[in-house]
This record gives sequence, structure tokens and C-alpha cells, in this order.
Amino acid sequence: MRTLIFSCLLCGALSAQVGGPLIGYVPEGAHIRPMYGLPAAGAIGAPLVAGRDFALTAIAPTQNFALVTTADTGELMVYKPGSSLTTISGAATSPDALAISPSGPSAALWFPLTGKLQIVTGLPDSPTVRTIDASFLNASPLSIAISDDGQWAAGLWSSGVYAFGPSAVVIPLQTDPSVVALSFFHNNHDLALATATRATTIADVGGATQTSVLYDYSALGLLSLRAIAASFDNRVTVVADSAGNLVNLASATISNCGCSPTGLYGLGGALFRLNSPGRHELKLFDAAQGTVLIVPPALNQAGGLQ
Repeated sequence: MRTLIFSCLLCGALSAQVGGPLIGYVPEGAHIRPMYGLPAAGAIGAPLVAGRDFALTAIAPTQNFALVTTADTGELMVYKPGSSLTTISGAATSPDALAISPSGPSAALWFPLTGKLQIVTGLPDSPTVRTIDASFLNASPLSIAISDDGQWAAGLWSSGVYAFGPSAVVIPLQTDPSVVALSFFHNNHDLALATATRATTIADVGGATQTSVLYDYSALGLLSLRAIAASFDNRVTVVADSAGNLVNLASATISNCGCSPTGLYGLGGALFRLNSPGRHELKLFDAAQGTVLIVPPALNQAGGLQ
């Protein structure tokens, strides 16, 4: 495993105006910060001024917008940094959970008081909303996922994994016991699931719904899985655990970020963000190279951190 520090080589020095192309965005508390530069040469910029504080934030993997809920009213909005902040008509307020699809055109929201899922498709420019009743499960899901076309949502409940499709179709999925993380692959209905000992896939949810073992990593002792996600071309699947272990299931290689990942947030290709800035260093993982990248904050004109 290699660890590199983003040093803003393109900029000459870290300053208030960070140079280089935009890598993407990262949520920090009630705000969003940009990341500039190139892998191994970049930095986090100052918080963007959106005019509203955010409660929940999901950055689109394509990095061209964010789906947010506002801290004051709980409205669901599309935020295009530097451009617009637009309310999504028909969406309920103050969801408890928000998940964006692998490539970003769809999202799923969970509302615990009503036991309902809302599915948003057509993001970012033509969003439409449909509502699914999951109150029969009498609990909130531990995790939710949505396919890119928005046709299928999946959720992990203590009673099992359920898939919700068009025309109010509900399918209880046959999975390993104790699934702790799930995610759809890009641009299809294949679902990846992770337990503490192995990853499996369910191909064509709602169709063939065929299950197969993706990788057995029980020998690595991964006891507390946080996330599973695929690269944009679906060739690389990664699992991350709370101890910082990052396993490339395609190459059977393991890295460690020296951190406790909160998730695997796609940044394009096989690059993933592992956490958010704050008390801890922001870290990225290039799964194709097995490289962990450390992203420092930019400096202001006086030489202090922004």
C-alpha cells in the first residue's frame, strides 16, 4: 500500500485561490468544499457559499451537483456549485437517510415516521419523485441503495434485504445472513452485498435475480464492514472496514488507509473518497493503483489553514 500527500504541485504553493482542475466536492458539516488539482497534487478549498446550510448531503459521483436537504426547513434540493440551488417538487421534507445512485441520476430517501421510501429520478435537471410504502417492515433500514435508472431500490433491514421495483413490486432477496453493506453496480440492476466474511452479487434484481460469490475475504479478518462499491466501469469492486482495510476484490489485494472510512464515495474511475474533512485528514483511495491519497486543506494568504 502506498500513501501519497496532495501537495498542490500545480499551484506552486497553497493559497486562497487553489489552482488546477476540479477533482470533486466533499461535504463538511453544513457546507460543501471543492477539491482542486490532480491525484497527488491538490488541496481542499474554502467552503462554498450556497446561501443555505445543509443537513444531509450526497455528492453526485459525476461531481457536477449535490443532492441536499436544508438545515432549516428540510427541503430536498439540487445544488449546482456556483450555479443554482433548486427545490425538488413533490419530495417530502426531512428524510432520515439519503442515498445517491452509483452514477448519480437517481436517489433514494427514507422517512421513518411514515415508513416510506421516495425515489428521485432524472437528476439533476428533470427530477421526478415516486413514493414506495415500506411501513410493513416496521423499522428503518440500516442501509439503502438505488439503481442508476431508479427502477429498483434495495434496503437492508434487520429482517433481511428487500428490493422495491416498478408498480409497487416488493421482493425479499435471498442473501447471506448478516449483510452489513450493499450497493448497485453502475448502469444495471446488479446488486453487491457484503458481510463480515464475503461479498456476493445478485445479478439482474427483478429479473433473473441470480446470486453468486464475488470474493471470500474471511481470512483477512474483516469484522466491521462499512461499505462496498464498484468503479465506474464495474471492473473493480472494493470493500472498506472500520479498521481502514480496503480490499480490491478484483485483484485480491489489500491496502490500509490509516483511517476509519465512513463510506466509499465515487469520484470517477476507480477513485473513492473515504471520509470528510474535519478532525481527521481527508483521504482518497485509488483502487486501480492500491494507493491511499491524503488531501490537505488549502492555506489562506496569511499562511494559515482555511
